[in-house]
Amino acid sequence: MSGLICPKCGKKSEEIEFIEAFCIECYPVNIKLPGKLEIEQCRRCEKIKMRGEWTPYNKRKISEYVVSKCKGEFDAAEYEPENGVIRFIIEGKKEIKRRVDLEIKTVLCTYCSRVSGGYYKGIIQLRGNSKKIEKYADFFLEKLSKKTFITKAEEKHGGVDLYVGDSRAVVELVTALKLKTLMTKKLVGEEAGKRVYRTTFLIRF
Repeated sequence: MSGLICPKCGKKSEEIEFIEAFCIECYPVNIKLPGKLEIEQCRRCEKIKMRGEWTPYNKRKISEYVVSKCKGEFDAAEYEPENGVIRFIIEGKKEIKRRVDLEIKTVLCTYCSRVSGGYYKGIIQLRGNSKKIEKYADFFLEKLSKKTFITKAEEKHGGVDLYVGDSRAVVELVTALKLKTLMTKKLVGEEAGKRVYRTTFLIRF
């Protein structure tokens, strides 16, 4: 199809695909597009916040989110984050394009914010035999870093203290290792209306 000019935007058929008398971006359809959308993305780990949850960056999930905000008569749709265009299939075979205003807002996710802010909910105190302390400190650092984060490792008189993001991960590990551990809890505040405790794990060798 050649020699056409879109009556709505003025684009020519040499520049863009046409459906009947309109370009693919102006073809009249009964579809309501959302207003400006916003998705938060962590500038450190690049995860995105979708429906209140931080998840790994995923084009398909972003597409599904944008499509879910569109209302009207269409058979299928797919959003392309690279160019801000959403493709609709209508009447079984016609493909039209529309632009959606989606802003990616860079922030720090909950996890990365806690890491950078020195947050911790557990302290592992290793005391006693220096060789065993060194061995278990390395072991704890390796194993716990897969389940949570280590804010810092600090040498103390008679041993080492490890500051850990999630005390539950420590409980699981010391239980699996069957290590004799003295646990003490201290109330340090509230989080989302719930009491927050900091747990100290004293392990002697």
